[in-house]
This record gives sequence, C-alpha cells and structure tokens, in this order.
Amino acid sequence: MIPRYSRRLLAIVAVIVAVAGFLGGAYAFHLFGGGQNCWVRPSEPAGTAVFTIVMANEGFNVGYNGSKYHAAPWPVMNVTVGQSVFIHVINNDTQAHGFQIVHYYDQGIGGTSGLAPGQCFNVSFTASQLGSFQVRCDIFCTIHAYMLSGMLNVNR
Repeated sequence: MIPRYSRRLLAIVAVIVAVAGFLGGAYAFHLFGGGQNCWVRPSEPAGTAVFTIVMANEGFNVGYNGSKYHAAPWPVMNVTVGQSVFIHVINNDTQAHGFQIVHYYDQGIGGTSGLAPGQCFNVSFTASQLGSFQVRCDIFCTIHAYMLSGMLNVNR
C-alpha cells in the first residue's frame, strides 16, 4: 500500500511534468514556426527597393541587423526619391521590439507593445521626400540603445 503523502507527491510531480511539457511545446512552437514563415518575404514589383530588418537573439541581443556591433548609423537603407520601398521586419528575438521610420512610418509596429517574438511585419511606402530619416525602435526594450541609430537616406 502506497502512503497518502506519496500519492500527493506523485500528483504534484505529474502536474509539474505536464506544465513543463506545455511550456516546452510552446517554446518549440515559437522556435520552429507555429504560424507564418517570416523568412519568406513577399515578392515586390521590379524597381522596388527591398530591405529585410531582423531583430536577432544570438545569445546576446544584437539590435537591428547586428546594430550592436556596427558603428552608427546602422542599418542604413539608401533609396531614390520617388522609388517604392518595401521593408520586411522580422522579430527573431525573445522580447518585443518596435520599428519606426521618422516621417515615413511614424505609427510604429504593434502600437505601444511592438512586434511580438517570432512575428514579422511588412512596411511599404513611396520615398517622396529627400533627406535622411531616423530608423529606430519606438518601444522600451533591453537593447533599446542599440536600436536608435538606423537611417533611411532618400537621394536624387
């Protein structure tokens, strides 16, 4: 006969294993693609300037396209005035991140909560004004300082 406290202990262990399995499955679902495949970007018409911006988790948070390891400004996107621009933004990190281009995409992605881990978003516009425009994270995150110095240069 199994003592009563042993049955309780067994029940507690079973609950812990079930919860750990659920959390492990949810994490694997995130890692191995539980929804959209962000690494496949939509095709755009010829003449469109196409960029991919990745918020990466490589053991250390590295910002937009490795901005932590590049001199500012980074990343830099150069386009011609009047050109269509398509930016595919991927959050491959474990925390939410924002994305904003001053003047061209001021509303940011996902409002105040940013782009969730494992999600992607497409930004399209026509570069209608000459100049240099800051690309930055518009929400607070742990690597925010490395995500404030991107640049969109609209040239003749």
